Amino acid sequence: MTATSAKNTFGIFKNSKAKKLALLYNLSTTDKNHYIHSGKFITFHDVQFIVDNLWLDYFIYNTNKPLNISFVVEYYLFENLKIKFPELINFSIA
Repeated sequence: MTATSAKNTFGIFKNSKAKKLALLYNLSTTDKNHYIHSGKFITFHDVQFIVDNLWLDYFIYNTNKPLNISFVVEYYLFENLKIKFPELINFSIA
């Protein structure tokens, strides 16, 4: 393994997909303690867990919207969360 290929350019993240999602939602990109994770790096699924919970808080408890998106995209996210967490979201957008 060369020094170039061993270099991690994603910081605490395992790949660019995880880092980009964290940046999109203004999550920490330097402190691993802000994430629930196991292993050396923060994975996309670790970041997705936090993002899902931000959206669940928005839909269930009417907190601030985590990201300014169109109603169509918001509806798509809501429907996906209903599939992922049917026991938490048992209502529909009016």
